[in-house]
Amino acid sequence: MPKKLTHPLAKKVSRRNFFRGIGGFIANHWLLSSIPLAGAGVLGWAEYDTLTLKRQEWDLYYPNLPAALEGKTICQLSDLHLETLRISPKNIYESVMAEKPDLLVITGDIISTRTDLDKLDPYLGGLTAPYGNFVVLGNNDYSHLSRTLFKRYLQELNNIGWTPLLNDAAFLPNLNLWVIGIDDPATAHDEVDLAYQKVFSSQQLATDPPFRLVLAHSTDCLDDVAKNGADLLLTGHTHGGQIRLPGFDPLITNTYLGDLGFYEGYHVINGVPLYINTGIGESMIPLRFNVPPEIAFFTLRKGNAEPGHQTS
Repeated sequence: MPKKLTHPLAKKVSRRNFFRGIGGFIANHWLLSSIPLAGAGVLGWAEYDTLTLKRQEWDLYYPNLPAALEGKTICQLSDLHLETLRISPKNIYESVMAEKPDLLVITGDIISTRTDLDKLDPYLGGLTAPYGNFVVLGNNDYSHLSRTLFKRYLQELNNIGWTPLLNDAAFLPNLNLWVIGIDDPATAHDEVDLAYQKVFSSQQLATDPPFRLVLAHSTDCLDDVAKNGADLLLTGHTHGGQIRLPGFDPLITNTYLGDLGFYEGYHVINGVPLYINTGIGESMIPLRFNVPPEIAFFTLRKGNAEPGHQTS
């Protein structure tokens, strides 16, 4: 069952505690060396978890779902980190396209360096969906590119069929669906009110309430998303901790909600249905442990049932 948190978030994160988390998975690197994970069996487990791509399949129910969205499937990829990714383009292509999704989205951290630009087409160029491909950016996408190469990055995404939404929104009239893209919260590029500007300016023309699908790399924009309203918020960034000892929460999640125990999976927080994707790639350390890479699929259905979930 998904966790629910319906009261306003009140816990404060001090600047000192925030910077204590900087470096993210470096703390988990300490775990690799100090807790004896060097045994062949455990390293084999880590290798398996790093390379074994899981499909998380969700059925989400909405009483007022637009008729055109009944049975439609959204596929979410996140945190590919192509700089170190060892999962093949073919594996990702087959995992995505076998489900025949109606809409494709990526929630940030695709590349980190300029050499990764040449990997975009092999990994993303063949992925298609009948209602479009949309992408928002993460902190790593901003990390090592000049302004000129960043513009080239956005153009290359467009060239291979992906629409970047940087604090912007796109309306899909055939689905009565808004795709609202929030730029990276982790690097303070998020401007949630700007991302919703087109949505609110068109409200007076709408006869039936549209579905609002919101994309963001990190959950740190949740307060403003809740204020503006969302039917589904898809995020990533945490990697689910990336390296997590069985029975324990991750040491580092690099998000405010992660500090409160919300670092992966489906939740309803402050009235917003939220999914935190554990991602496909790795950061800092080219290994995952007890947190396999995932691609998530969300099939929208009309009704009042609890979410259904299976892993394959």
